Amino acid sequence: MQINWNEYVLRYTEPGGKIYYIIRRADSLVGLFSNYIVFAGHIRYALANGWLPVIDMKNYPNTLLEPRLLGKLNAWEYYFCQPFNITLDEAYNARNVIMGSGDVRNPFPSGHNSIGYYNNVGNVLNDWRMLVKLGMLRIQPKILEDIMEEYNRLISKEDRVLGTLVRGTDYVALRPMHHSVQPPVEAVIDTARKLLEQWKCNKIFLATEDFNIVNRFKEAFKDKCIVTDRQYIKYDGRAHLGFYHINRENDYFLLGKEYLTQMVILSKCNCLLTSMCSGAAGMMMMADGFEQAVVFDLGKYGVSPVITPPHQ
Repeated sequence: MQINWNEYVLRYTEPGGKIYYIIRRADSLVGLFSNYIVFAGHIRYALANGWLPVIDMKNYPNTLLEPRLLGKLNAWEYYFCQPFNITLDEAYNARNVIMGSGDVRNPFPSGHNSIGYYNNVGNVLNDWRMLVKLGMLRIQPKILEDIMEEYNRLISKEDRVLGTLVRGTDYVALRPMHHSVQPPVEAVIDTARKLLEQWKCNKIFLATEDFNIVNRFKEAFKDKCIVTDRQYIKYDGRAHLGFYHINRENDYFLLGKEYLTQMVILSKCNCLLTSMCSGAAGMMMMADGFEQAVVFDLGKYGVSPVITPPHQ
């Protein structure tokens, strides 16, 4: 069936009544935090128009939803509450319904991965943080409880932690067009060594999905290096890491939960070292701020690779 990804009025039978705005995404291959920041843009757009935003990751394919569950479960609600706790059934059965565009709605957090966003130029980051403070992107209570258990297991009140986000080596290898250039792992390690001493941190928390990066950090920092208890992916150069799945029950859900866990813990670290990516942009919205931060700004990749899923 051909999907109309343009914004359009599905139904308007009660002039002056509540208008429900369905948020969806045409790109089915993006990860959790790409959706997080793009949906934030749509939520802000809906609020500006006086509409009630409702997120639909049930009826459109996405990387968080097993194909067999398409049309049955809303993957957004695995991790986050609806902005106004409105169900999809309530929204679709309402008298006034607008179907949102499946594309990015500008402005959205870190649009085009601008360093100005990370540096809060013109208070732009604080504006997006307000969406979180208003409860528009609330984490599901049970998920947040699990995340905080992991946080308390890993980090004590006495620790001063340098949080470090390292995007997987697939980006360095595949160089996706218009995405931020990721620093080589050794450059991140060298910078982290200097910052640990300069900022007087005794631990380094590593957020990554890449098994090889974890090993290199553990070799470099030994017991100072903290990582979450998650399944890491051994990148073999065949495709974007988002195409890789682990042979375990509920893998689609767990990959998203593990990533969200890392981002929440990262947002609570004392200091930050990161490159620019969707995860970093979303995490910055969750954070109240950092004592010190360094963000790699290395430009954009200019060559679009052919990305094909690996054979399962």
